[in-house]
Amino acid sequence: MNEALPYPDCDLRVHPPRSPWQQLAGLVFLPRTVDKVRAKLQGTLGLYKVTPGISAYLFEYLGITEEQFTEAVRGARSDDDVAEWIRTHCNTTTFNDINARLSGRAIRDEAHLAEVLPRYPVLHEHPELRNWFEIFELDDKWTFDPANADKAALTAPS
Repeated sequence: MNEALPYPDCDLRVHPPRSPWQQLAGLVFLPRTVDKVRAKLQGTLGLYKVTPGISAYLFEYLGITEEQFTEAVRGARSDDDVAEWIRTHCNTTTFNDINARLSGRAIRDEAHLAEVLPRYPVLHEHPELRNWFEIFELDDKWTFDPANADKAALTAPS
């Protein structure tokens, strides 16, 4: 990894963010969002985006803004610092509900599938997938498979 980067583990041009299932402060998707925010701060977001998407729902459900979270990540020395900020600024009694809401998000119907298919071409090979966390995990592997490099570059968010 490039040690000149402030967050060398968050160069999302060379590997995906953490799994959507991983937890920090008792919240799923939070480590993945931290990785994406760190990558955005250092200009290594690659084919990923912070919002719109599941991270935006995470912020909404927590009652914080992307800007507030970005500043918390910028000022944090570690994941533990981010976790402490979340526990201090958010209602921890809602975390179980947030986890259920986030991990249960899915493609709604065939029209929604048609809308997201250009961004997630891996769904052509796995049309049965509807849960976003499962799609993200498979898409992360697909995106970083060298055989898909040219196709993956076409899926970058605009």
